[in-house]
Amino acid sequence: MGDATPRGNDTARLRLVCRVAVAAVLLGVFVTWVADGPVRLEGTQGPNNGWLALIVAGLALLWIRMLGSWLGLIGVLGAGLVIGWTALENWLDARAVLDASAAPGLVLVFAGSAILTTVAVVRVVELTRCALRQRAASRAA
Repeated sequence: MGDATPRGNDTARLRLVCRVAVAAVLLGVFVTWVADGPVRLEGTQGPNNGWLALIVAGLALLWIRMLGSWLGLIGVLGAGLVIGWTALENWLDARAVLDASAAPGLVLVFAGSAILTTVAVVRVVELTRCALRQRAASRAA
């Protein structure tokens, strides 16, 4: 029926995907987040909270190393949600005040946060399935 634990090669691949997502967030913070005509703001300018996204992305790098544990998964999931919420909030504020549209930097940050969140959710499902299989196998034995 297969191995009861997720394969290490899959975990290494997911870690790489998460690192690329963090790199997208780090790059996106320093690229234009919102634009309205001549007004262009990066993630670290004006009322944008790009610094928060940078700090959380840095913490995510630590949690990515622990992606095989529940603590690492919760950390990566939380980081993805916080980064995404921060970017969304900044965009909605800029749209309300300046009628600004999202620019490439904000799209990169959204994409990075979506990837982090998705990887964490997929990994939670895998670990939950493995735990259920192990429990069923131990009851059958």
